[in-house]
Amino acid sequence: MDPGSGDRAHTEMLWKLARDKRMKSRLTAAQSPEVSRDILEFLAADEAPAVRRTVAAWDSPQATDLLRTLRGDPDLKTRQAVVANPHCSPDILRELVNDPHPSVRWAIPPHPHADISVRRAIIASRDSTLRRLLAESAELEPEIAHVLMDDDSREVKESLAAHTTLPDVLTALAAHTDPKIRAGAAQNPRTTPEQRHALARDPAALVRANLLKFVELAEEDLRLLANDRSINVRWWLATWPTTPVGILEILAQDSHPEVADQAAAALARR
Repeated sequence: MDPGSGDRAHTEMLWKLARDKRMKSRLTAAQSPEVSRDILEFLAADEAPAVRRTVAAWDSPQATDLLRTLRGDPDLKTRQAVVANPHCSPDILRELVNDPHPSVRWAIPPHPHADISVRRAIIASRDSTLRRLLAESAELEPEIAHVLMDDDSREVKESLAAHTTLPDVLTALAAHTDPKIRAGAAQNPRTTPEQRHALARDPAALVRANLLKFVELAEEDLRLLANDRSINVRWWLATWPTTPVGILEILAQDSHPEVADQAAAALARR
């Protein structure tokens, strides 16, 4: 018996399913692990969105051309499957930056093929949420980060301040005139001891509160915050699980009963 006859018979069976009038049969063909690219190309034009979604989810390096065909599909879930496919190429991602639905656009920044050309397309986008999601990326090229530093959206700059790994960008945003952007920098674990020392003395209570929530502070800075003029800052310090016992003992004597009670409860749990 010809060893290839079984394969040919199976392919013929899949083609038969792909041409069947019943959607369930066509879906079975699209879901088969042995389905060929030719059959999937045929099914990419299927009238049923469920079939096209299955084609868009095909996990193979050969999927790129199929994804290019489906990138503008009228079915939202099909386009979502396109952008979720790990084989979606940069040129497709650049086009999807302008997709009409945010769920498609917002899936682009963490995609493994979102290279610098894709990031350049994102920073040119009018979607501030998409730009903010890009700013949250751990590793950004200096070119991209410096553009985001001047973004029109405060939220974009705030997110960049909280996530950037670039020392010069963090230094600039930690000294920004907008307290919410400085509050973003206060969350960044890459701040230097000198920057934390300065942020612990920031005029905005939001900055000081964020600092104690997100980073480890020196004893001098913690003692300063234990006597902070803001009740909210002292309350957060009394509540935070990493606050040292010595600082809690100071806060347990606080003039505000809510702060003192929180500190006393924290000491009792220790």
